[in-house]
Formats: sequence, structure tokens, C-alpha cells
Amino acid sequence: MIKILAVSDSHGQKDILNELALRYANRVDHFVHCGDSELSSSDLIWGIMSTVMGNCDYDYQMNDEYRFEAGDKNVLVVHGHRHSVRGSVAGLKLAAQQANASLVFYGHTHIAKAEQEDGILFINPGSISQPRGTLTEKTYCIVTLDGKSATVTYFNDRHQEMVELNNQFQIL
Repeated sequence: MIKILAVSDSHGQKDILNELALRYANRVDHFVHCGDSELSSSDLIWGIMSTVMGNCDYDYQMNDEYRFEAGDKNVLVVHGHRHSVRGSVAGLKLAAQQANASLVFYGHTHIAKAEQEDGILFINPGSISQPRGTLTEKTYCIVTLDGKSATVTYFNDRHQEMVELNNQFQIL
């Protein structure tokens, strides 16, 4: 079983990132930040979390994407602003196919959402600082990979489970 904590769009709110790192140390296998941290690429938090550059990040030492393997799954992390994620995941799907990724983490919209299309699981952890849409809670998520199953569990910034957002998917 592999656990990935994903957070996005913290917009300078470093305290919550430190809190997540401390709270979940030795409890998750990967920490990913989907961009718009507004922190320097040399910030110490990046020794714990992996991040990508968002449209509000101005440290050009950050990468536009990050790839890693979680068990036998290829994972792609992007911010999403270069993939037109406000309209659909079509741009992300093309990037995922090129990266041979079955899991894609992205941010930018500030809206917590997990959906699957053509066997690819697209996960937006929402925003840990500035939620948008109908949900007014600041969110992050933990994805648990167990064989061909992926369970997406959302939490608010007080670490309370957001049961109505949780979902389970079968992935190849």
C-alpha cells in the first residue's frame, strides 16, 4: 500500500505546509505540492515535499512538472495552468498519455475534484488557502494505492475528513 499526500495553491501560507509535513511524517510515502506555493525553490519544505511551478510562482528554478513512480504506477504532477484545466482535463490527458501516467495531480482551479477518464485518474486536492466554487473548505487529500485500487480521501485544514468528496477508483 502506497500513500500520497497532495496539496496545492497554498499562496504563501507556509505554516500549513509545515503542519502537514509534521503531522504526516512517516505516515505517507510521498508529499506533492501542485504549485502556487509562492515560496522560494530553496525553501526547506521542498526537502520533504516535491513541488511544481504554478502561475503565481516566480522562482524559475522550479520545474513545470514532476514525475515519479508509486509502486507500478507512473505519476505526473503539474499545476494545470498550461493545460487549460478550468474547462476540462483534455490537456492533462494528453500530458498523462505522453508521460505514460495513470495518476495525475494538478491544482490551479482551487476546486477539490477527483475524476477518471480513459483509465487515467486526475486528482485536484483543491486549495489549502483559498478555496473556490461551492466548497468553502480549504482542502488537501491523501491517495491510497492498493493494487489496482485508488482511494482518494479529502481533508480540510483542520484535518477533518471531508467524506462527501471521497471516492474510490480502479486503476490500471
